[in-house]
Amino acid sequence: MADFDLADPAFVAVYDDLPLWSAACGQLLLEEIRLAPGLRALDVGCGTGFPLVELAERLGPAGEAHGVDPWAAGLARARQKIARRGVPNAFVHEGNAEALPFPDGHFDLIVSSLGLNNFERPAAALRECRRVAREGAEIALASNLQGTFAELYEELPAALAAAGVADAGERVAVHVAHRTTVPRTQDLLAGAGFEPVQAVERSFRMRYADGAAVLAHHFIRLGFRPAWEELAPEGSRAAAMEALRQRLDERAARAGEVVLTVPIACVLGRAR
Repeated sequence: MADFDLADPAFVAVYDDLPLWSAACGQLLLEEIRLAPGLRALDVGCGTGFPLVELAERLGPAGEAHGVDPWAAGLARARQKIARRGVPNAFVHEGNAEALPFPDGHFDLIVSSLGLNNFERPAAALRECRRVAREGAEIALASNLQGTFAELYEELPAALAAAGVADAGERVAVHVAHRTTVPRTQDLLAGAGFEPVQAVERSFRMRYADGAAVLAHHFIRLGFRPAWEELAPEGSRAAAMEALRQRLDERAARAGEVVLTVPIACVLGRAR
């Protein structure tokens, strides 16, 4: 630790804890991909730099890792990490997954952690990944799956109905269905020109004291609660969230806590 000054604000600024969500998927991906000296890797949807920077370090100085994301502020954060950690073989590029700024057949390894559910057009994004992959290149997609927060989605239709949403069950079903599955991901890979090779599945749990803790959690407020609220008419959203809190509190009273399960997978393929 001699090179790191824990009192230096510049160091502290990049020593941010990874959200548990990102850590779980990124760790699974890093466990499953092939690492070898000299590989040229691409992280599609690299955000603030995880697993991009870690991947560059694990590849070593003979390899290189490039990250692409349209989020300019996120890339600025990634550049801070690259500079502060001293990782000269990590590079970031502002761009879209459907129009990657690289020539054909450029990469030996393509990864995306939590990108698949967020691509506007996943099939188009993966076709572009195939364009920049050399023949035989590996692709690894880590993502949460359908079944994420199943315990909460068991309660949500009734909470929406209590707020006056007549077709609550149908709305929740459509919302849940947008997340990927392992077979769907494998079909997307095959359609883009990758041969599906392997899928490794796991799950983790997020535990909360009660419903209020769930709904107030920063990550829930960032990534989930707005979409839940939009399932109800604008004037009924507060009532719907209050009804959901109550139902989660009832679950906590029965079980001693609220447990939300997150199934994840790393799906691997090879460029044909």
